[in-house]
Amino acid sequence: MEFLFVSRVRIKLLQYFFSNPEVPIHLRAAVREIKEEINAVRRELVRMEEFKLLTIDVRGNRKYYALNPGGPFLDELRGIVLKTFGLGGDIIRNLNKLGEVHFAILTGSYTSSTNAHMTHPLDLVLIGNVDLPELTSIVAEHEKRSEKEVNYTVFSLADFNLRKRRKDAFVGELLLAPKVMLVGTQEQLLT
Repeated sequence: MEFLFVSRVRIKLLQYFFSNPEVPIHLRAAVREIKEEINAVRRELVRMEEFKLLTIDVRGNRKYYALNPGGPFLDELRGIVLKTFGLGGDIIRNLNKLGEVHFAILTGSYTSSTNAHMTHPLDLVLIGNVDLPELTSIVAEHEKRSEKEVNYTVFSLADFNLRKRRKDAFVGELLLAPKVMLVGTQEQLLT
């Protein structure tokens, strides 16, 4: 991600806003949250607002910044951030340890910018011949860092395809729901 965005502060702010899409933050709280200098944080917040990635809500003498749900390239940026950092980044970095993963999918509140209840658990689906102890270890480490529960489901490829042919409700919902594909493509998942 650093090669795409040259500002370390911008990267940290993107991580914060995509991890907390419904939580507005003021300048000093952002400085505390991402542990960077106030002038650098102020400069990046202004740039992100000018680009329409953030909205501003003035309350008293404070400006509160929040992710703009109608911002340009929001879905694309969300995908990049979720595939690089957090649980998505952990899964991608550890693919060789997880066995034969045909599909890895982030779904639900983890990918939503309009989630009103940030206490919902994150969702992860892996399809393939997955090393469950290794996956459990990766998820446990993420839960410890993020202080958020992760609900995950693992299917063998044969079981997933059988459920898809039988029009299983869970699989149907998975196919139609918004998601970020970490491994595989939406087109491959549907065929």
